[in-house]
Amino acid sequence: MIQQISSLMLIAALVFSAGTSSMGKEIKESAQTVFDQPYLAIAPVQTHPGDAVLVKSKQATSVTLFQKTYRLQPSNGEYVRFIPVPFDAKPGTYPIQTADNKHKAELTILPKQFAVDKLTVSKQLNQMRQDTARIDADQKKINAARSKSAETAYFADKFQWPAEGRITTPYGYQRVVNGVPANRHAAIDIANKTGTPIAATNHGKVVLAESLYLTGNTVIIDHGLQVFSIYAHMSKIDVKTGDLVKAGQQIGRIGSTGFSTGPHLHFGMLIGNTYVNPQPFLDASPFLWE
Repeated sequence: MIQQISSLMLIAALVFSAGTSSMGKEIKESAQTVFDQPYLAIAPVQTHPGDAVLVKSKQATSVTLFQKTYRLQPSNGEYVRFIPVPFDAKPGTYPIQTADNKHKAELTILPKQFAVDKLTVSKQLNQMRQDTARIDADQKKINAARSKSAETAYFADKFQWPAEGRITTPYGYQRVVNGVPANRHAAIDIANKTGTPIAATNHGKVVLAESLYLTGNTVIIDHGLQVFSIYAHMSKIDVKTGDLVKAGQQIGRIGSTGFSTGPHLHFGMLIGNTYVNPQPFLDASPFLWE
């Protein structure tokens, strides 16, 4: 705080001494930026259940939102953190506060309805969902792959669609399999013929590339700052764990491996181990969210 006050005093002195010169105008503009910059910012300020927000601060290292405390990470001279918005979050305005409760911002959650997706599968496919031992074993691999993330972002621009095709199941639909409610579909299904190329949605590092029980041939990419993307049911994997990939680089091909009723790409975005809506990442760079 003392350092910040000293900086402002120095700027004020420079403005006074500079008068109306062009340099003085530039200094005044810089001073105004310092005064206008919020201590704590959240973007976007309005969102929906299942989406994500980006929290930024010049000094705060942790914040509280949804009754949980999140530690911010240093990045490019400030502290940042992506935070997932729970599916069950009710519409309303929520405070986000610094750990010392001295500064806060507000997040508004707007109402959103998710449709129901009814799926009929064969008896053999349905039995796959009952093998909890294999499912749990794969989940441990997935959790381990997403347990660490680069401290700085690999990306700067918006994310891109990973494959061409028809969207058969949008994000957030409530799944009903053979008449029984199942997990919410927290990804986007893109259908196309087997062999259709799949590209990395943005720059990053491959943290998992192998065949899993339910998701079939699967790739997970770390994009930094706890942001991950997942690609499932592929017919072929063209990368390996540890590879650095660029946005648009081919990482595999569409298929129907694992628990799947036809060739498609199951494409998801996650913050840590929590699925979030990919659409905002596809619409604009997260660093430009408003």
